[in-house]
Amino acid sequence: MRLDLLRKELGSYTMSERLFILFAMLVNFLICAEYAIVRPVSNSLFIQAFGAELFPYAWLATVPLNILIVSLYNSLLPRLGCFKLFFVSIVVVAGGNLFFACFFERFASLPFIFYVWKELYVLLMFQQLWSVIHSTVQIDRAKYLYGFFFGIGGLGSLFGSAFPGFFAVTYGSEKLLFLSCPLYLFLLLFYWRMTRHAAVHHVTTEFKRHSVASLQSFLHGCQLIARSRFLIFALLIVVLMQFSSALIDFQFNAFLGKTIADKDLRTEYGARVLGIVHALTVSMQFIGSYFLIRLVGLKRSYYALPLLIGGGVLSYALFPLFPLLGLSYIAVKSLDFSLFGILREMLYVPLKSDEKFRAKAVIDIFAYRSAKALASFLILALQVFFIDVSPILTYTTLGLSGLWIAVTAWNFKRAVA
Repeated sequence: MRLDLLRKELGSYTMSERLFILFAMLVNFLICAEYAIVRPVSNSLFIQAFGAELFPYAWLATVPLNILIVSLYNSLLPRLGCFKLFFVSIVVVAGGNLFFACFFERFASLPFIFYVWKELYVLLMFQQLWSVIHSTVQIDRAKYLYGFFFGIGGLGSLFGSAFPGFFAVTYGSEKLLFLSCPLYLFLLLFYWRMTRHAAVHHVTTEFKRHSVASLQSFLHGCQLIARSRFLIFALLIVVLMQFSSALIDFQFNAFLGKTIADKDLRTEYGARVLGIVHALTVSMQFIGSYFLIRLVGLKRSYYALPLLIGGGVLSYALFPLFPLLGLSYIAVKSLDFSLFGILREMLYVPLKSDEKFRAKAVIDIFAYRSAKALASFLILALQVFFIDVSPILTYTTLGLSGLWIAVTAWNFKRAVA
């Protein structure tokens, strides 16, 4: 019956709305596929060159670059518009990846630079996609369409992870980066077609009205966040989620670095674990997230997420075995890419265009990666005093889940007030 209702709802869309949804899903598919190829390659090359212990330094390096990218994005957006800015982004990203693929063996520092590069550009591409979606999709449609958007992205991740998961040993990790280049051409084409059917043309005047210099544009985004309860809440839960994810990520990659010495084998193993993550993500995005939100309600879903993460971490705290650490890693990543993404993106739907583009850029690019910097400070400080920091990181993650629940209660209490 619900499928019949969904078909009737989609049947009420205009042709332009249907085409927008189609091309937005294809853009999301390709961004996720490209990242699924690049991510395990980047992680494996970094561990090979520097060891997992230096991950916190790479996360710290993203902070000043985050400020620069967000400032440039917010400043160039009113001058270039959505598509021209995306075109510039694609040219820079594709050129950068080709450079890294060709010169990895010549410069010892490139694995570090590439890891930081990868952490930044993927968020910029997602930002440019979701800002257009938020400006086009209405709130009543977002409740079910966002699950499909994320589901198609999950299929893209599953598709992309198959390449490093099965061909890294055969062809070598670095050469896999060449596979991502053809994706950029289709990505540019589909993004252009998406913007042709998007409701972003009316926001150009508003962007120009708020057009400011690069650093001022970053501060302007911060001011928008400070004036909105929804944006403050989105900022806090993004920081808490990524802080928790970074701690578990560090523990998992530290184990991989100690256990699997061969670079290409490590790439394949990491990609296959991420393949499991993406398979669960797709299931959650198409089915699980929808039924969870319908079952417990939208408001309670914001409480359910930290409870699910805390439950997985608690099992590892009680029984510190690697299989349970692996399950915690898979659970956090799959929830981050599915339920958390849907709940986070829905917070932006009722906001103004300037908030959806500029304030969202500060949260989804700067705050998203800066949360890892906070985790880096903690890990580096603990490494000074302790040989094995894993138990402390586990209990810290449990504490973050509790803080997340408290923040959610604060937000909805203010909403009622």
